[in-house]
Amino acid sequence: MKFKYKARNQAGTLQEGVVEASTLANATTVLQQHNLVVTAIEPGKEEGVLSVFSRFWEGVSDKEFVIFSRQLAVMIDARVPLMTAIKGVAEQTANPYFARVLSFVLFDIDEGKSLSESLKKHPEVFSDLYVNMVQSGEVSGNLQKALMDLANNIEKNYTLTQKVKGVLYYPAFVLSAFLVVAFLMLTFVIPKLMVMLEETNAKLPITTRALISVGNFMQHWWWAVLLAIFCGVVLAIYYSSTEEGEKEFDIIKLKMPIIGRVLGYIYLARFSENLSTLVKSGLPIVNALQISGRVVGNFKFEQDILEAAERVKSGGTISEVLQKKNNFPPIMTQMIKVGEETGRLDSTLMIMSKFYSREADQIVSNLSSIIEPVLIVILGVGVGILVFSIIIPIYNIAQGIK
Repeated sequence: MKFKYKARNQAGTLQEGVVEASTLANATTVLQQHNLVVTAIEPGKEEGVLSVFSRFWEGVSDKEFVIFSRQLAVMIDARVPLMTAIKGVAEQTANPYFARVLSFVLFDIDEGKSLSESLKKHPEVFSDLYVNMVQSGEVSGNLQKALMDLANNIEKNYTLTQKVKGVLYYPAFVLSAFLVVAFLMLTFVIPKLMVMLEETNAKLPITTRALISVGNFMQHWWWAVLLAIFCGVVLAIYYSSTEEGEKEFDIIKLKMPIIGRVLGYIYLARFSENLSTLVKSGLPIVNALQISGRVVGNFKFEQDILEAAERVKSGGTISEVLQKKNNFPPIMTQMIKVGEETGRLDSTLMIMSKFYSREADQIVSNLSSIIEPVLIVILGVGVGILVFSIIIPIYNIAQGIK
């Protein structure tokens, strides 16, 4: 880890520089060995294009968070000092960006800050949920259990999300391949075949004439089509990265057939799991709701949950707000109401989390068995149109020649 420092030499001249060491104490020792009096020292942040791209492309995955949390929990349970444990985990991670963030965390702990305070300085990596769970573990003296609960929580969310992505990757790949092949056929192959058909002056089916028109257009303007597609994708990515675009995309996702239902169940399971974990850790219900809303992953759900937090703050209940929201089914609000009345909200929410996780998992399993025949029909229709438009006219011309 690199540290930027300001120090005075034996002549009293102030100088600045960078020293590399594993901890702040080691860096200070190295400077003192060179007869320097340290006046200021802090970790140096890597700058430049490479560090930006490293952070953009790598980030920190849920899987890495699970591994980090479990390893740290095991080492703390084994009475390994916190700094030694984090340093050991940082040295093992294959993600350079995550290792760099952990080095900053080590520096802050070495300065006397708590683990939760150190993690809070990196909101782009550690969510409010993560920081507050760690803080509750520190306060209760059971950091190991808090980290293990976090690992379980992240792993459940990760597993369910990956199942949905896994089901969607296959059709996305097949349809993309089909579109690429269709683009190449329409641009380079079909126009040459159509020249022969046009020269015969034979009466051609309407699908063949449409294919000829499309082929002629693509032959001359294929570059414009590619440019339009590229610009459309770039604009869509840019718009979805803005606050307004992200909100719009969240609404669209929930309205998509089948997928919207699966995502709704995932958000409900995530909300239930997170709120249950936070309530069980002893966090005040208002704070727990606010944190659960911010990390649920969807703008509409976040709005509803934050509104419930405001109602609770003024003396109301969570169920009063959520029962009026379309995104929360009646069974969910009834179970929350029972949990509030009996004082067992955390266990009730955990039951709902398991229920909606199973529901989402079941739909995803059924979806994977439905997608293949649907894809076969789509590809069959596409190939059938090409056969009808090209092969049949050629066959008819050949029959006429005989």
